[in-house]
Amino acid sequence: MIKRYVQVSIQRVWDIEGYPNYFFGDDKQLYRFDSRGRVQRNKRVMIGYTQGYVLKSKFFSLAKLRPLLKKYGTTDHPMVI
Repeated sequence: MIKRYVQVSIQRVWDIEGYPNYFFGDDKQLYRFDSRGRVQRNKRVMIGYTQGYVLKSKFFSLAKLRPLLKKYGTTDHPMVI
Protein backbone atom coordinates (compact mmCIF):
# COMPACT_ATOMS: atom_id res chain seq x y z
CA MET A 1 0.00 0.00 0.00
CA ILE A 2 1.33 3.41 -0.98
CA LYS A 3 0.62 6.46 1.17
CA ARG A 4 0.18 9.72 -0.65
CA TYR A 5 0.32 13.08 1.06
CA VAL A 6 -1.31 16.19 -0.30
CA GLN A 7 -0.21 19.61 0.84
CA VAL A 8 -2.80 22.37 0.60
CA SER A 9 -2.19 26.04 1.30
CA ILE A 10 -5.00 27.67 3.29
CA GLN A 11 -5.13 31.42 3.88
CA ARG A 12 -6.80 32.30 7.20
CA VAL A 13 -9.48 34.97 6.67
CA TRP A 14 -12.04 34.88 9.52
CA ASP A 15 -11.61 33.98 13.21
CA ILE A 16 -14.46 32.89 15.47
CA GLU A 17 -14.67 34.82 18.74
CA GLY A 18 -14.43 32.47 21.73
CA TYR A 19 -13.11 29.58 19.63
CA PRO A 20 -9.42 30.27 18.88
CA ASN A 21 -8.78 26.90 17.19
CA TYR A 22 -11.49 27.42 14.55
CA PHE A 23 -11.24 29.66 11.49
CA PHE A 24 -12.61 30.17 7.98
CA GLY A 25 -10.17 29.97 5.09
CA ASP A 26 -10.10 31.87 1.82
CA ASP A 27 -12.03 29.01 0.20
CA LYS A 28 -14.98 29.73 2.59
CA GLN A 29 -14.54 26.42 4.45
CA LEU A 30 -14.35 26.01 8.23
CA TYR A 31 -11.09 24.60 9.60
CA ARG A 32 -9.76 23.81 13.07
CA PHE A 33 -6.45 22.96 14.66
CA ASP A 34 -6.53 19.53 16.32
CA SER A 35 -4.52 18.55 19.41
CA ARG A 36 -1.47 17.72 17.28
CA GLY A 37 -1.52 21.06 15.47
CA ARG A 38 -2.79 19.67 12.19
CA VAL A 39 -5.46 21.53 10.26
CA GLN A 40 -8.75 19.62 9.91
CA ARG A 41 -11.72 20.69 7.79
CA ASN A 42 -15.13 20.83 9.51
CA LYS A 43 -18.13 19.98 7.39
CA ARG A 44 -21.35 21.98 7.32
CA VAL A 45 -24.14 19.93 8.89
CA MET A 46 -27.90 20.13 8.69
CA ILE A 47 -30.09 19.57 11.75
CA GLY A 48 -33.74 19.60 10.81
CA TYR A 49 -33.98 22.42 8.27
CA THR A 50 -31.13 24.46 9.76
CA GLN A 51 -27.63 24.54 8.29
CA GLY A 52 -24.66 25.23 10.53
CA TYR A 53 -21.43 23.96 12.06
CA VAL A 54 -20.51 22.02 15.20
CA LEU A 55 -17.87 23.78 17.35
CA LYS A 56 -16.70 21.89 20.45
CA SER A 57 -19.78 19.62 20.42
CA LYS A 58 -22.16 22.59 20.21
CA PHE A 59 -24.24 23.33 17.11
CA PHE A 60 -24.21 26.88 15.72
CA SER A 61 -26.58 27.86 12.95
CA LEU A 62 -25.21 30.16 10.28
CA ALA A 63 -27.27 33.04 11.69
CA LYS A 64 -25.81 32.56 15.20
CA LEU A 65 -22.27 32.09 13.90
CA ARG A 66 -22.18 35.24 11.74
CA PRO A 67 -21.96 37.77 14.66
CA LEU A 68 -19.04 35.80 16.13
CA LEU A 69 -16.86 36.24 13.04
CA LYS A 70 -13.93 38.64 13.28
CA LYS A 71 -11.54 39.49 10.46
CA TYR A 72 -8.16 37.79 10.95
CA GLY A 73 -5.29 40.12 11.74
CA THR A 74 -7.32 43.10 12.98
CA THR A 75 -6.21 42.81 16.63
CA ASP A 76 -3.43 44.84 18.23
CA HIS A 77 -1.71 41.80 19.71
CA PRO A 78 -0.38 38.88 17.64
CA MET A 79 -2.14 35.52 18.00
CA VAL A 80 0.00 32.61 19.16
CA ILE A 81 -0.71 29.32 17.42
